[in-house]
Amino acid sequence: MELLCELIDFVKDCSSCEDVFESLVLCSKDCNFDPVVFDMLVKGYVRKGMVKEGIKTCRKVLEVGHLPSVITCNCLLTGLLRLNFIDQCWLVYEEMGRVGIHPNTYTFNILINVFCKDGNADKFNEFLERMEDEGSDPDLVTYNTLISSYCRKGRLNDAFYLYRIMYRRGVMPDLVSYTVLMSGLCKERSVRDAHQLFHNMVHQGLEPDIVSYNTLISGYCKEGRMQESKYLMHEMIGNKISPDNFTSRVIVEGYAKQGRLVSALNLIVELRRFRVSVSSDIYDFLMVSLCHEDRPFAAKSLLERIPQDGYLPKPDIYNELIQSFCRCNSVTDALLLKADMVCKRIKVELDAYKALICSSCRIGEAPEAESLMEEMLESGILPDPQICRALIQCYCKQSDIDKAESLLSFFAREFKILDTESYNFLVRSYTERGYMVKLMGLQDRMMKLGFAPNSLTCKYVINGLLRAKRLDNHKLLGSQLQ
Repeated sequence: MELLCELIDFVKDCSSCEDVFESLVLCSKDCNFDPVVFDMLVKGYVRKGMVKEGIKTCRKVLEVGHLPSVITCNCLLTGLLRLNFIDQCWLVYEEMGRVGIHPNTYTFNILINVFCKDGNADKFNEFLERMEDEGSDPDLVTYNTLISSYCRKGRLNDAFYLYRIMYRRGVMPDLVSYTVLMSGLCKERSVRDAHQLFHNMVHQGLEPDIVSYNTLISGYCKEGRMQESKYLMHEMIGNKISPDNFTSRVIVEGYAKQGRLVSALNLIVELRRFRVSVSSDIYDFLMVSLCHEDRPFAAKSLLERIPQDGYLPKPDIYNELIQSFCRCNSVTDALLLKADMVCKRIKVELDAYKALICSSCRIGEAPEAESLMEEMLESGILPDPQICRALIQCYCKQSDIDKAESLLSFFAREFKILDTESYNFLVRSYTERGYMVKLMGLQDRMMKLGFAPNSLTCKYVINGLLRAKRLDNHKLLGSQLQ
């Protein structure tokens, strides 16, 4: 087989070479030849993913008077099914019948899979009769394949009909049969019935495995019944079946959906006590969930407790934590974490810088915010309009309008950020202070940079002019009265 596969590769890469099959036929005249080599050639083509060449070779074998084995035909059918060539499967099967190759149980099980992929599971009864006419009885694989197909399509009545038929025909359901049916029931939110089926399975002498336990645990979690899920996890551990990553993840996510992150954290502590390893993705999920609930101190505490598990948080986790600290106005803690990231050479992302700059501006720490922006630029990260807006508004609120204008011009020139909201805030600051003459100069300078006034700009200017007019009238009236 290895030599044939090597020969197939050689011919494929060398278009001038002869056909492999023809070469084998020519050689057969000069040696003690066994036609099984043709079967091996067909299998070799399938192994190499060249199923169409395998079919062509199969036809050539028939032409020279040899009959491929049913095993070879099964190999072809499997290859076609894997490539989703459904119609070709039926053509091969019909050809088998025409030339007198009798299908076996494996053939029918492959074709059952074809039925399921083709969406024709309804023809099952007709096909079963055909199997029996050919002398093959449906086996456990046949029934499990069809039950799985019905469950995936939500046709549980049909699936349980087959489950009952299995007993009548003397085919005992195995762990796969029960697990597939339990999964189907859980998808239909009938976890209680699935659990009853689980007990029936145990009563039949079958020992549940990690998959059957996980199926039930997942079903209970989807229904929000976390107590039952945790009970099953303890039962698993009691039966010396260690929870895997799926078990831990589905229960942790179940608690998180109910807003019970403390229970999820307690579960992690419990799993570690049972010496169950907790994967990095579960820690990542918990860290992000705590940050999204704006509980950064709990997240940082978790981060400090878990290095012994070999957990190395991704840069995203640190950045999420910084943003959470900033949303809670804990800018000092966010800055300390950022400094820790820099020491560990973990890249600080744009969103983290943005959160730090905006938070610093919100508490009036404009120099700190500008220093952070300079650090960000040095690391090759470009600012966005939100950063521009935060800095401009901060300096305007501190009455440092010249600095605000200088920054607005800087963002426009260097990064082509023409943020109308920042421009309007600056215009409003000028009008509120009555700097109407200076405002006209500002507008000229900003228009040269590419800023265009909008309706809100005009509104601020008009209101400023009216305010200035009223103030002038008030002063004129005061001087006349004097």
